[in-house]
Amino acid sequence: MAQIKQGRWVTQLGQGTSSSLELVSETLVGIFTPSTLDAAELKVQASPNGVTFYDIVEGGAAMAVTADTDAYIPLDATKMLGASHVRVVHLDGGGSPTTESAERVFQPVFRTFE
Repeated sequence: MAQIKQGRWVTQLGQGTSSSLELVSETLVGIFTPSTLDAAELKVQASPNGVTFYDIVEGGAAMAVTADTDAYIPLDATKMLGASHVRVVHLDGGGSPTTESAERVFQPVFRTFE
């Protein structure tokens, strides 16, 4: 059963990249978004070590979702299998990195596969 993992994913005031989440044995399946976002899209990135992050690419395009507010955004968990850490990068309407005018807190939803 999917469950909300303790903790949160935070993008600080004036930043355009969130903190990272360590996945351990869990797979990220979705995120609950805050009530306000300056970004138009959120690009999901993966890391093998929590230090260097890479775009998750399929068909030549980076994985990004519309930055809907007060929403649950489901994610394709198969795209993140093998990642040790994940984070989001905030993008404007043109797909360029942007910053947030206040701290933004996301709530991750995980599923454990055993």
